[in-house]
Amino acid sequence: MFFLRGPEEGLEDVVTLAAPFTERQNLTITALKAGYQAYLCEQQPKVPARAVRHTEFVRDAAWRQELSAWFHDPSSVQGAAERNHPSDGAAMDEILAGFEALCAVEPDLAPLFDLTVNQVFVQVPPQASGSGSSFDCVGLIYVNPRAGWTRQDTVECLVHEFAHTLLYLDAMRHTHHPDYRLLDLPENQAETAITGRLRSIFFAFQSFLIAAEILTIRTRHPRLCSGNGIHGSTPEILATARRTYDACMAHPNLDALATPRLRGLLDDAYNRLRDIEHGG
Repeated sequence: MFFLRGPEEGLEDVVTLAAPFTERQNLTITALKAGYQAYLCEQQPKVPARAVRHTEFVRDAAWRQELSAWFHDPSSVQGAAERNHPSDGAAMDEILAGFEALCAVEPDLAPLFDLTVNQVFVQVPPQASGSGSSFDCVGLIYVNPRAGWTRQDTVECLVHEFAHTLLYLDAMRHTHHPDYRLLDLPENQAETAITGRLRSIFFAFQSFLIAAEILTIRTRHPRLCSGNGIHGSTPEILATARRTYDACMAHPNLDALATPRLRGLLDDAYNRLRDIEHGG
């Protein structure tokens, strides 16, 4: 992930995954982006795809509708929530402003985001405020701003989904779980960091790593991310993350659920959160 491991590992993941679709000699970023998209099309052939040279911040209504279908949750739409959504244009303006603010303080983030994220869009019809991405459609991110969001909320949502994207790619290259079928068994559930929900341990692992990313940007850039935002207060995140980590590490099936690669990432995140908690 970007804040935990730096941009180099994310770039190496893309270069490795896209290798069958690129020529290593004189490889350009443009060719790498094209090869990466070809790789994703092979891995997820049913996912809507449009070749782009840079991240597309989608404004076209029909294209947004097609992308939204992959994440649509009818139960999340509520009349009151819809009234609190900004207009489509204003929502995308806020996302772009948040992205620019993030890149201004972390300039090394922009090239990797541009390489790995193909589309960013606001869902239609309006869904619950927040953001999302999926292991089933890597490269797509949605962000649904709510009226009254702070710039920090937008930035943290972008960091959150960017981190998921890099985790998905890391898992595609290195494998994070020995047997993915085990992840959805009822006995393999754990409390997730940040939300505190009982879900598949897959989401518990991911949420713990995301918590480390969110708190890292808060620590590094307190003027941009003051410590209270859409993800809750820093003490709250630290508390839920600690419970998640302890539950995952004590899980009797841990060796069958997490590869050494994933365990290494979790250890790094644990050390990062411990340093943050102790003021490091």
